[in-house]
Amino acid sequence: MSADFSPEFQAYGGWIAAAAIQQQDLFNEVVGSGELQADLDARTLTGDRGVLGGVSLLGSFSELDHTWLWGWANPGFGPDAPAVASTLPVREFGEQHGIGEFTADAPDLSGFPQPTQAAITLAITAGSVLGGRGVWSTAINEGRGHVYLHVADEQLPRAAFDPIATPRLLVTAVSVFPSDHRQVVRGYFQYFGLQYDETPDAIRGTAPNGKVIVASFDDHGRLGNVSV
Repeated sequence: MSADFSPEFQAYGGWIAAAAIQQQDLFNEVVGSGELQADLDARTLTGDRGVLGGVSLLGSFSELDHTWLWGWANPGFGPDAPAVASTLPVREFGEQHGIGEFTADAPDLSGFPQPTQAAITLAITAGSVLGGRGVWSTAINEGRGHVYLHVADEQLPRAAFDPIATPRLLVTAVSVFPSDHRQVVRGYFQYFGLQYDETPDAIRGTAPNGKVIVASFDDHGRLGNVSV
């Protein structure tokens, strides 16, 4: 039982966090809050706004014992199930980079202050490995758990770099992955291919439209002001 994610997970999670949050926000906006129906055999997600394909089962989270179960370890599915086979690159990525959360069949999240939030963080971070467009979840077993699905339908848009949203995204990302604030900022700029330079007190990135984003840090390396 751990009260935090491994350093390896935090390193990758922090690097991708701001971009993953932005993509998830866009996914939620496009898909909407209406009722959706998932069909794992057809790998579809159907709602009032149409049908999305490329749906995969990432895993499920138990509200009873606060454990996560990857789809490939679920006896009802297994690694060969069509809705699960597409998620195996997550496990391979974990093996390559020593990220135990991506390789253990059933990571124990009971030591976290907010286990349900830890499950959401795990799902969205895993989804970013697959390069998809968002993660959708719904309650199962009469609310005793949640299932998390990754959606890779190319109908869904990809988030573009947004200077105006950058301060909010970076502040949110460091609240989720607080161990290395510079890694969060550096990762967001690298993800979108921004040119940037670092000094002891700031990271300055230049957006495609020429705007300069300055993320300042205190003496302890914590993110302070983000200006555009």
